[in-house]
Amino acid sequence: MSASRVLFGDQLRLSISDRLSPALRAAAAGLGPQGRTAVYSQGGSVRRAETGADVIRHFTGQSAAEKLLRETFVAADQDLQDGTARLAAMVESALATSRKAVAAGIHPTVLSRAVSGLFPEVNAAFASCTESFDDPAPVLNAFDLSDAAADGMRQAIVAAGREGHVEVSEHPEEGIVFTASQGFIVDMEPSLGGTLTDMARVFVLVVNDVIQDLKPLLPVIEGFAKSDKSLVIAARGLEGEAKTLLERNRVAGILRVSAFVPVDKGPRAAEVLTDLAIATGSILISEETGRSLKHLTPDMLGAASGLTRQGQRITFLEPGGDEKEIALRLKGIAAEVARNRYLSLDREHAQRRLSRLAGRWVELSVGTDATNPGLTGEVRRALSSIRSAQAYGTIEGAGRGLVSVAELIGASEAHSPQERAARRIVSDALRAPADKLRFNVGQDAGYADWNADVPKLCDPVDLSRSLLEIAVSLALQMMTLEAAVLRN
Repeated sequence: MSASRVLFGDQLRLSISDRLSPALRAAAAGLGPQGRTAVYSQGGSVRRAETGADVIRHFTGQSAAEKLLRETFVAADQDLQDGTARLAAMVESALATSRKAVAAGIHPTVLSRAVSGLFPEVNAAFASCTESFDDPAPVLNAFDLSDAAADGMRQAIVAAGREGHVEVSEHPEEGIVFTASQGFIVDMEPSLGGTLTDMARVFVLVVNDVIQDLKPLLPVIEGFAKSDKSLVIAARGLEGEAKTLLERNRVAGILRVSAFVPVDKGPRAAEVLTDLAIATGSILISEETGRSLKHLTPDMLGAASGLTRQGQRITFLEPGGDEKEIALRLKGIAAEVARNRYLSLDREHAQRRLSRLAGRWVELSVGTDATNPGLTGEVRRALSSIRSAQAYGTIEGAGRGLVSVAELIGASEAHSPQERAARRIVSDALRAPADKLRFNVGQDAGYADWNADVPKLCDPVDLSRSLLEIAVSLALQMMTLEAAVLRN
């Protein structure tokens, strides 16, 4: 049996700080001058950690504290998509200051409550330091982007506007490819063979169900066969007799038809089909709407001037939906984006739907770059910061804005020992990124103007505030541990 030891109280908390500090310092080393990074070995090769979360993921062990730290950083990276190097600096500072407060006799629970009670004031301080987002350049300056990538980002942001969405993809060749799309875009898979890539003047049937029986469709289909019009069917699925008959008519040249099913599944498929119906002016066939194929008439079909297909991406050109219905749907999706503010996957899905329905969708395809293999990740992180800044405003970058917030928190009078300790924890965590940046550029604490020559930088204010909350919450959670058995 391996040897073990039992640690209590402040001895345990000191041990936790000592165990976590190397990984936190390695993660925070990425702040500031480009080229500072952490490397690790995997599969016989040496690799570079691209973010603070990458460092924490590869530089921590299996102790309870290290697992908690790793889980927190992975979750923060998924939800915020940027800022984990700053988070590391904040966590290290909050751990050290809160440990001193607990060692001085303040109970961890009391300290935690004092910090929580301080956050309305913290929010007000952030609000007073917030600036409106007018220019993406100060936010982009914080990222190591090539001129081509930065130019592509600026074009994409302008083309998308505040309501639009920029989607980052990859392609195998060098360079940045910028594409702004018009019309309504949806990701769908073809259900019939020989699906056309281009169709003119299409009529659209949208069914939130699996179509198996073609009999209810026959009167409408006969009308299309006689008029040589194009029919697009979008449904949950196309099976059995319905699929066989449509395929037979398509091959025989009797009917010009394409059928698609959403790439998304479950409730998201229903959302996409509803968006398509509203965009094209279709009456959605669904149990929820009380409409069925048995009562299908030609006036229930939507329309678009054309359809183009590239792989799974379908674009309906000049869709014929009602502007008022589209505006109402956009309002509902925008509320969904706001509700999912801290759920990155759900937020991204809703934002993509919002921009596609609004016709403001942009794709930025990033090619390979031998000098910067992590370029695609940096573009995605920069884009995430831009979105946050657009939505909630910015704060002065290079740690200056955080220091301004810290000064406001520190200027207020504290009425109890726990409140004084809470203000020190929050203030020290806010100052930590600037201190780490100064250290990383090789300046000591006495060099006040270390960042005087740095070009104007801005950070998303909501991101900065979220990083602070995560940092102090994690540190105080660590402080509640009172005893542990450590195996050597």
